Amino acid sequence: MQKFLLLLTALLLFSCSTKSKIVAVKHSRLPKESGSYSHSTSYDNLIFVSGQIGLDQKTNTLKRSVEEQTVQIMENLKILLEDNQSDFGHITKTTIYLTDMKQFETVNKIYGSYFKNSLPARSTVEVSSLARGAGIEIECIGVKRIRKLIN
Repeated sequence: MQKFLLLLTALLLFSCSTKSKIVAVKHSRLPKESGSYSHSTSYDNLIFVSGQIGLDQKTNTLKRSVEEQTVQIMENLKILLEDNQSDFGHITKTTIYLTDMKQFETVNKIYGSYFKNSLPARSTVEVSSLARGAGIEIECIGVKRIRKLIN
C-alpha cells in the first residue's frame, strides 16, 4: 500500500509540474507597442490579446470614425490571431470598451460580421476615454487551433 501511495504521489507531482511558460508573441505586421505591454501572450493553447485600438498597421495613425476604427481593430485582431495559430472561431471571450454607448449598434454589426459560426462571450463597457483619443478598444481571449492528424 505504501508503494502504491508513493507511486500515486510521484504521478501527481509529475503531472503538476509543467514546462509551459508565458510567451510574448512578436507581431511584425502591426504597429509597435506604444507602452510596456505585448500585443499578445500565450500559455499552452490559451491566447491573451491586449486591448486594440483602430491603428492603421502601415501608418500607425488612428482611423477617424468609430466604424473605421472597429474595422481596423478587427483586421488587426485577425493578424494577431493568425500569428497565434488561431482565428475568430477560436475566440472565447471579448471585452469592448466604447466612449459612447450610442455607437453600440454600429459596432455590434461590424463586430458580428467577423464571426461565422459561434459567437464568443462578450462584455461591452462605456468608458470616459481611451488611449490616443480612440472611440473603441477591443481585447480578447482565445485558444489555438488544434491541428488534426490524418491517419
